[in-house]
Amino acid sequence: MKNYAILATSSHNRVYFESSKKLALCELTVALSKMSVECVEPTSFELANIFYLGFSASDSLSETDLKIMSKLSFCYAIFEIIEAHEKKLLSPVAKSNYEYINPSISSILKYQGKTNEVFTRMLLNIAMLSTEFYNDDDINLLDPIAGKGTTLYEGLVAGYNCYGIEVAVKPSAESYHFMKKFLEIEKFRHNTKIERQSGPNKSFTATRHIIEIGKSKADFKERNTKFFEMITGNGAHANKFFRKNFFNLIVGDLPYGVQHGNVSNEKPSGMTRSPKELLFNCLRQWNYVLKVGGAIALSWNSFVLKREEFVEILEQFGFTPLNEGVYLELEHRVDQAIKRDIIVAIKKENFERKEIKEPEVIQDSEEIQATEEINENQEI
Repeated sequence: MKNYAILATSSHNRVYFESSKKLALCELTVALSKMSVECVEPTSFELANIFYLGFSASDSLSETDLKIMSKLSFCYAIFEIIEAHEKKLLSPVAKSNYEYINPSISSILKYQGKTNEVFTRMLLNIAMLSTEFYNDDDINLLDPIAGKGTTLYEGLVAGYNCYGIEVAVKPSAESYHFMKKFLEIEKFRHNTKIERQSGPNKSFTATRHIIEIGKSKADFKERNTKFFEMITGNGAHANKFFRKNFFNLIVGDLPYGVQHGNVSNEKPSGMTRSPKELLFNCLRQWNYVLKVGGAIALSWNSFVLKREEFVEILEQFGFTPLNEGVYLELEHRVDQAIKRDIIVAIKKENFERKEIKEPEVIQDSEEIQATEEINENQEI
C-alpha cells in the first residue's frame, strides 16, 4: 500500500473554520471512489502541527487520478508518505496542470452575498464526481441562479463550457463585462455577441451574452474552444433557452431565505426568498435540459427547508437524490441565520409529465428570524 497526504491551501478554512475540515474529508471520500486504483481510509491528521488529509492506495496514482486530486477545492500540494529511519518523510507528487484559465478569476470580484469560491469549487467537484462524466473533456455546466457568476468562473477554470441564467439585469451584465475584460488582460482569443430572445406574444424575454474562448489563434481555427454564456432571464425558462439533454451538470446556490432572492412566478417583483417556491417553478425545466446520468447539486439553507422535504420535491420531478453515506455529512453552519447543506441528485431517465404536489404558501418574512446581518463583503 502507498500512503498519500494532501496539504490544504491556506485559504481553505477562512470562512467555516472547523467545518471546512469535515467538508474537505467528504469531498476527498467522494473523489476516492473514482480512482483507478483501490483507495481506502480517507482521514485527516496533523503532522508537525500542520493539517493534512490522507488516504492509502493499492498502487501509484495514475495521471487521471492525480487530475482528480489536483482539482479538489482544498488541495495545495500532494505528497507520498515514506517511512525512513523511523521518521515519516513527505515526497512531493506533481499536481496536474488542469486549469483552463487563471484560477484567480473567482476571487477578484467582491460583492454582497457572494458565495465563497472554495465552497463553490467543492460543490462542483462533488457534483461532477457523482456522475459517470468525470473523465470527459467536453462538459456543459449550467448555473440557473447564477448571480455574478462564481460557479461559472470555477467551471471555466476546470475546462467546462459554462452557462448561467440570472433574473437580475445588473449582475448578469456585470458578469459578462468582467469576463470580457479578464480575457483581454489574459490575452485569450475570444469572440463576443449579444442576442435578444423572446417567446410568443412576449411570454418571456431574455438577453444572451455569449463569449467563445480559445487559448490561441490555432485553437480558434480548429474550433477547439470553450463557451461562456450569461443569460439575463428567468431560470424557469431554461427549457426555452437550451435544448433537451444538453447539460452534464446543474449546480447552484439557492436563496437562503434571509437576504438573497431569485425567480418567482407569483410575485410582482419576480423575486423570491423561498427555495421551495423556486424549486417548484423551475425543477421540471431543469430536468428537461439535464442529460440522463447528469447531476444536479444545490446548496441551500436547511433552516428554511428540511432535507427530507427537499428529497421529496426532487423525487417528484424525476431526480434520484443521493441521500446516504457521505452525502448526509455536508451540512455546516455559516452564521446564526444560515445552516447550509448540499444535496446531489441524478437524472436516471427523462421525466414524464405527471401530477405535482404544489408547495404550501410560505411567508418569507416569517420563515426565519435572522439574528445577525451578513456584512457587505462577507463571503458565504
